[in-house]
Amino acid sequence: MAAEFGVLGAVEARIDGRSIVLGHARQRCVLGVLLVEAGRPVTVDQLIDRVWGQDAPQRAAGALYSYLSRLRGAVAGAEAAIERQPSGYVLTVDPQTVDLHRFRRLITAARASESDQAATDLITEALALWRGEPFAGLDTPWLDSTRRLLLNERFAAELDRNDVLLRLGRHGELLPALSAAAAEYPLDERLAEQSMLALYRCGRQADADEQYRRIRRGLADELGSDPGTALRRLHERILAADPTLDVPVGDARGPGVQLAAPTTVPAQLPADVRAFTGRTGELAALDRLLAPPDGDEPPLTVALLSGTAGVGKSALAVRWAHRVREAFPDGQLYVNLRGYDAEQPVAVADVLASFLTALGVRGPEIPPGVEERAGRYRSELTGRRMLVLLDNASSVEQVRPLLPGTGSCLVLITSRDSLPGMVAVHGAERVSLDLLPPADAVGLLRRLIGVRVDHEPSVAADLAAACARLPLALRIAAELAAARADVSLAELVAELGDHRLRLDLLDAGGDPRAAVRVVFSWSYQHLPADAARAFRLLGLHPGDSVHVEAVAELTGTDVGEARRLLGVLVRASLIHVGRGGRYGMHDLLRAYAAELATAHDAAPDRKAALTRLFDHYLAGSVAAMDALYPEHAAAAGDPDTARNWIEAERPNLAAACTYGAAHGWYRHAIDLAGTLFRYLDAGGPVAEAVTVTASAVSAARAVGDRAAQARALSDLGRLHRRQGRLDEAAETYRQALALYADLGERAAEAVALRNLGSVHWRLGDYRRAADHYQRAWSHHRQLGDEAGQADALVRLGLVDARLGDEAQATERLQAALELSARLGDRFSEAYALSLLARLSRRPAQLERAALQLEQSLAAVRQAEDRTAEAYVLTDLAAVYARGDRLADAAGHLRRALVLHRRIGDRASEAEALNDLGQVLRAAGDAAEARTQHDQALVLAREIGDRYEQARAHDGIAATDGDGANLELARRIFADLAVPAAPSLGSPASSS
Repeated sequence: MAAEFGVLGAVEARIDGRSIVLGHARQRCVLGVLLVEAGRPVTVDQLIDRVWGQDAPQRAAGALYSYLSRLRGAVAGAEAAIERQPSGYVLTVDPQTVDLHRFRRLITAARASESDQAATDLITEALALWRGEPFAGLDTPWLDSTRRLLLNERFAAELDRNDVLLRLGRHGELLPALSAAAAEYPLDERLAEQSMLALYRCGRQADADEQYRRIRRGLADELGSDPGTALRRLHERILAADPTLDVPVGDARGPGVQLAAPTTVPAQLPADVRAFTGRTGELAALDRLLAPPDGDEPPLTVALLSGTAGVGKSALAVRWAHRVREAFPDGQLYVNLRGYDAEQPVAVADVLASFLTALGVRGPEIPPGVEERAGRYRSELTGRRMLVLLDNASSVEQVRPLLPGTGSCLVLITSRDSLPGMVAVHGAERVSLDLLPPADAVGLLRRLIGVRVDHEPSVAADLAAACARLPLALRIAAELAAARADVSLAELVAELGDHRLRLDLLDAGGDPRAAVRVVFSWSYQHLPADAARAFRLLGLHPGDSVHVEAVAELTGTDVGEARRLLGVLVRASLIHVGRGGRYGMHDLLRAYAAELATAHDAAPDRKAALTRLFDHYLAGSVAAMDALYPEHAAAAGDPDTARNWIEAERPNLAAACTYGAAHGWYRHAIDLAGTLFRYLDAGGPVAEAVTVTASAVSAARAVGDRAAQARALSDLGRLHRRQGRLDEAAETYRQALALYADLGERAAEAVALRNLGSVHWRLGDYRRAADHYQRAWSHHRQLGDEAGQADALVRLGLVDARLGDEAQATERLQAALELSARLGDRFSEAYALSLLARLSRRPAQLERAALQLEQSLAAVRQAEDRTAEAYVLTDLAAVYARGDRLADAAGHLRRALVLHRRIGDRASEAEALNDLGQVLRAAGDAAEARTQHDQALVLAREIGDRYEQARAHDGIAATDGDGANLELARRIFADLAVPAAPSLGSPASSS
């Protein structure tokens, strides 16, 4: 028999179209919970909490069993069963018979669809499943919070449908609904984008501009923030009457607003806390925050858990986040801000970079500044249902840039401070944590120690009081009691009392944090001397987690001994085991350990410990680089092992660089950054690479090592150029160039000149680019460096060709070819040949160039040099295109684009997009060619490459006969003083 279940409206069940009697409201609530969690177990406690909340009667469990029994009979004929399992009750049912799960499947399919029409049909089908408000007629805190989240899911689906309808050109019919929705949700940036685009396409440019001004004022007044990058960019394009905003041709994903399908689903929550006890009232309060308030829905829900150190804020936040994570299907973001760590608080810019990476933003696309990153972050979260947990915040300023701009997200903050600004300005709902109630404190001890608590109940209460009823202190005391099973609790409590008298740790105000330190010291005093020393030294580690090998170096022991010491500290609850066999430490314990190290370990010993640690990280990095890039090493290890090691240790390596640069380990910071540069430049997070390399610049300045400073500046310039931050790249290269000139390092100066010339090339300043290339060629000639001369000649030839002097270009490229051939440099020879072939078009020249490039391609692939592969593919595609091998050319360019995007070379990506557009147009695929040129135009504008902008306008004009684009192309070509001709390659990247 066909069965259907519904929660997107009243909770209902049908068999063959006939309604099933589900009983009274509480019973329907039980079924509603089970339907939401279909196929997943729900514990009795969770069912009681979700059905009754704080109003649960004393015999709620008995009533629950009765409801479950009746529901079993009611749904028995609907191919569904309610089963009891060890982990709770499970509703076994085909999820696609439940309207909620069918809705989610349809939306997922729509977001994955390659056809806009198919996506529209799927979303329309999904929205048709809604019969009203979810769980209509039922009212409990959990159902209310879930109802709100489901309504947000529906809103996101409606926004998705708007996107595809806009791409299908149905802006006119969509505009009334968009205007009404924008009035209802005045701070939703994605909705504002859609409304502005529809207004613009309907010929109402002024109204679109006014729409932008309204949301900008609203964001400033309500959130103290500016519109995100995407909204600002759309506004600029509207004011410029950007022709790419017109209706895309065909059923293809164009350059407009894209369907908001998260490409990644972050799941960053830490592990749930063992033996979590109590806090039912606080958990219920958090649940109630999800319920919609009276009146209009606010743009964002912010919950603030505040309370003293060690009171269990983080544990409660993580417990609740795990409880509700299914309500945030687009993921959960987490960061420990370490706001009370005087040495290593986490920078907001680094948090934003980390979050953007987790959200699927490629490294090169992460903006440089905090405001720009915050804008991109808000844009990425628009329409996504995500939970953002900001742990250990110290101030409003540390949190504000991390707030989303959309009501589909929820932010949970923990802080020792009450953060009144979050409440006053951002409407945060504060949940204050006090000490555990006496019964819960004893209950936690019971779960951790066992029956001894029941044998000595009054003493257990004294122990809880001695720990100030703080969960962190209770856990440490319980672990010590469990480890000393032969000693009575009374003796332990007496011992703790005596210890308290011996320590001058309590202040006159009775700060509960002082009690935590008493328990810390009590547990610490019972450690063996070697474990106590290891604990102290761990407090010096600059990262969040540590591997046993690093602990061995820090403590000056072998790995076996380090593992034993870590086991002692884990059993004492002074550290915890994290993911991947790594070890972490609560921030209070870290601070306490660091204090102990300062008090008990001489400065030379502390310095020696950190020096050993940094030596370990440097040696590991060198070994990993040798394995990954064996052409520079006498012996190489396993590349996969090396890559895994770097990825696991990357946060610690970055922390070692920044800490070393700030605290006197300058050489380690310089050497570590220099060693890691190639890896981070090729595939690591670019934002992290910038931080590490900037630390090297700072360290080199601190020790007056101008040569190291110049090298680090050159690396930093390369990163800026990769990101398309051309002005910053030019300034950084100029600083490096000045240092090299003062130092008399002519060879390095020549390379810097070439790199600076390439930046000016991208900026369209060809005269200045040629001047730098000419000076580089002179340096190389004076040094007798023929390889450098060949490189400079190729670059000069490219400038000549770009400016229309093909005869001079041919002469220089021929000279470069002869030098490369004499040196046996097959790669440079192949590059020069490809450029000459594009100038001459002679079949023999094309064949020779293709053959040599194909050999180069095989060689770089064997060496797994992805950067070189991308360049060779682009060159080979150009030669194939000249020889009318259009399908081969298109295939090579698509592969090159994949590599450019993976590497993060945005400038080369824009050029390859235009190349692919030209090839596709020649092959007769005008629609796809237009798509490539559109993407090239957006990217070229972002990075400031005016020549590629002109090529894109020219390509768009050629595909659809657009006179406006043709005029724009001609104007830019004229400004650049270059002929309107196809591109002849770009200077190859050099280091």
